[in-house]
Amino acid sequence: MGSGDDGGLRSLTGDTQIDRIVAVLDGLDDVPVPEHVDVYLDLHARLSSELNPEQRLRQAGAHGAP
Repeated sequence: MGSGDDGGLRSLTGDTQIDRIVAVLDGLDDVPVPEHVDVYLDLHARLSSELNPEQRLRQAGAHGAP
């Protein structure tokens, strides 16, 4: 388990890939505040892609459209 900003423990998801994606938040203190939005947008995109594989297929054009 990783530690959170409040000194508590952040629970792991049990999914190695998801934990790896979310781990980027551990280094957020080292990122300038104006760049936080980019970190969050990238995190959201990566989680969305990992958690919804059908979305990846649609984005790749595999949705059956001509």
